[in-house]
Amino acid sequence: MRRILRGVPPFTPVFALALALQAGGALAQSYPVEVANCFETARFAAAPKRPMVHDTNMTQTMLDLGLADRLAAVSGIEGVEHRLVAPPGVVAALPRLPDRSPTLEAVLSVNPDFLFAGWSYGFNEARGLTPARLAEMGVATYTLRESCIRIGPREPIGMDTLYADLLALGAIFGVTERAEAMVADFRRRVAAVTERVGGAADRPRVIYCDQCHTDAAPLSVGREGMTSLLMELAGGRNIFDDIPDSYVRVSWEEMVRRDPQWIIVSAHRIPAEDAIRHLTSAPQLADVEAVRKRQFIVLTYAEQTPSTRNVEALERMARTLHPERFTP
Repeated sequence: MRRILRGVPPFTPVFALALALQAGGALAQSYPVEVANCFETARFAAAPKRPMVHDTNMTQTMLDLGLADRLAAVSGIEGVEHRLVAPPGVVAALPRLPDRSPTLEAVLSVNPDFLFAGWSYGFNEARGLTPARLAEMGVATYTLRESCIRIGPREPIGMDTLYADLLALGAIFGVTERAEAMVADFRRRVAAVTERVGGAADRPRVIYCDQCHTDAAPLSVGREGMTSLLMELAGGRNIFDDIPDSYVRVSWEEMVRRDPQWIIVSAHRIPAEDAIRHLTSAPQLADVEAVRKRQFIVLTYAEQTPSTRNVEALERMARTLHPERFTP
């Protein structure tokens, strides 16, 4: 039994790696396997036959692992499916539910035997969609590791938080070699970035600003969110790194007081242009350095939440924050 311990153009290197490994005829994987799943161990006697995945970032991960043709359904991507990166026709062929926040009944309607989701990324006590309830219905689950902080204390976030997901999914679906090769590539690329920016004395102040197109309190990130980790690895500093949580509501007044030099804007359901237009026209933000200098970094949802697109985002962010360290 194998045990896993916790720890762009349309055709990208991620897809090239997955397809090359498929063509190479990876060795068949033996079952059962066990994977760390939040604070428990999940055991799989065989690969899921009718897996489902919720949310854009986790759908992107399944696509990049070469698992699109196995999916019984996806949810949470309606209206933002154009943000997914895949070869032509792959996204259009995905069977999907229209629900942005599916209920237990909606999930069960597609008769899945497995769901990959996360707390605040699909799992929700109020809607009755939880791993425990699904288990009662015979549906296995895997929970996005970053989101485990919503139900209990986990280890501080690091790239190993993402790698744990990839290696667990590789074991669950019998594509361990593919997942291991992907993680090895990501480790090499992250090391290359941190080697370049690690010695930088100047670490620009950065904020992640989502839902920033109105005067309502924006959504940002504390030190336990993936977006915060990417800021730090890219040679920046999250202005809300004193908040021991992942994604959190903050006030405009506190944002002004902490005066970010760069603002990360999410390109997801709200166009980044709308958020930037509001940020640059709001009188109360006129003196914020990032606003005065028009210093914005646009990331897609899959780039800033845990997924196989994080390393690509990290590389771009590091070049933006420290261009002098990437000159030939």
